[in-house]
Amino acid sequence: MSKRNIKITAVILLSFLILLTSFQQKNSSLVVSAVNYESSFHHALIESAGAWEITNGSSDITIALIDSGIDFSHPDLINSAWVNSGEIFNNSIDDDSNGYIDDYSGWDFNSNDSFPGPEVDDPIHWHGTFQAGIIAAPIDNDGIAGVAPNVTIMDLRVLNATNYSNITMEDFGNAIRYAVDNGADVISLSLQYYQDYSDYYDDIIYAINNNVPVVSATGNTWLADGGGRNFQSYPGGLSEVICVGATNENSTIADYSNYGEWTDIVAPVGNQGGTIKIIGIWSPDNYGTSYGTSFACDQVAAVVGLMRTLNYSLTVDEIKDILYRSSTDIGKKGKDILYGHGLLNASKAVRAVLDPSILITTKTSFYLVFSTVSFLVIALINHKKKK
Repeated sequence: MSKRNIKITAVILLSFLILLTSFQQKNSSLVVSAVNYESSFHHALIESAGAWEITNGSSDITIALIDSGIDFSHPDLINSAWVNSGEIFNNSIDDDSNGYIDDYSGWDFNSNDSFPGPEVDDPIHWHGTFQAGIIAAPIDNDGIAGVAPNVTIMDLRVLNATNYSNITMEDFGNAIRYAVDNGADVISLSLQYYQDYSDYYDDIIYAINNNVPVVSATGNTWLADGGGRNFQSYPGGLSEVICVGATNENSTIADYSNYGEWTDIVAPVGNQGGTIKIIGIWSPDNYGTSYGTSFACDQVAAVVGLMRTLNYSLTVDEIKDILYRSSTDIGKKGKDILYGHGLLNASKAVRAVLDPSILITTKTSFYLVFSTVSFLVIALINHKKKK
C-alpha cells in the first residue's frame, strides 16, 4: 500500500471514529445535593443532570409565571424572585410609568394591586408556589431541585380563592402583556379555558411577535376510566403556543392528561391514581406530591429558560424546533396525538443549542455511519484491485 493510500485510509478511519463517537457521547458525573432530588423521578426521565452540566440558567433570564401567586419566603425560592428595578418599593408612585403603581415584585391582576403573592385562605394558594419550585428551586439546598435553578421568576397572579370564577379574559391578556413589556423571556401559563380564546388571542400574538415563547398545558379533564372528557383547551390549543401534556413514571400518558393534535410535547408528572407523583413545595415548611399538566408545562418552560441562557437570540420558532426535535420519541413513531413530538429531553435540548448537529435523527445517523463504512470498504477494495 502506498503512503498516499495509507494516508487516505487513515483519514477515512479517523472520520468514521469521530462520527461514531459523536453518537455515543456520555455525560460526565454531576453531584446534586438537594435532599429530594433522588425522589424527584422526573429529573431522570428528562435528563436534567445532563443539562446542568452545561448550564443551570441565569438570573438574567426571567420566566413569568401566571397563576395563583408565589410564596418567595420559602427557602427554595428566596433568591428566585424577579424585581422591577424601575420601581421603588411601596412609595405609591408609578416610578417607571408602566401603568402599575408599586409593581416592585409583579402584579395581582385579580385584586388589581401590587401584592401578587398567594392568599393563605385561598384553596389553590399552593399551586403557583409548587410550580415555581419545579422551575427554579436550587440544586444545592435542603429541598427540591428545579429544572432551571438559577433563573428568575416573575410573579403574576390571576387566580383567586374561587379559582376561575372571578378571573376575566382582560386580566388574563393584561398579565401576558405585562410579562412581555417588563422583560419576561419565557411565559409559563398552565391555565386552561374550554371556551372562545378570541379575547386574549391578540395578547398571545403580542408575546410571540416580541419573541417571548408561551408555554401552556393540555388540561386535566381526561380520565383513563372514562369519567372525564378530552377537551381541547386554550391557550395551549393555539398553534403559536407550546402545548404540554403529562406522562407517568413509565412514560405513558398520565391518566388525566388531555391530548390531541394540538399536543406538542410531554413531560413526566405522574398519574392521579398512582403512588409516584412529582414532588414540590406545599407550604413554607412542607413538601408534598401532586399531579397535573401544569407541572409538565413548568418543566418545559424551565428548559426554554436554560436554552435562552445559552443563546438569547433564538427565535420562538427555533426554540420550538429544538424542543421538538430533541424530545424522546415515545408512543407511535413520529408526532402523535398522545405525546406530540415526544418526551422532553432537557439535556439534548440544551446541548442542541450549542451543537445543532446532535438533532440528527437515529435513522439519519445510521445512514451516515453506514455510508462512511461503505466508503471505507469500497476504498480498500479498489486499492486491492490496483495492486
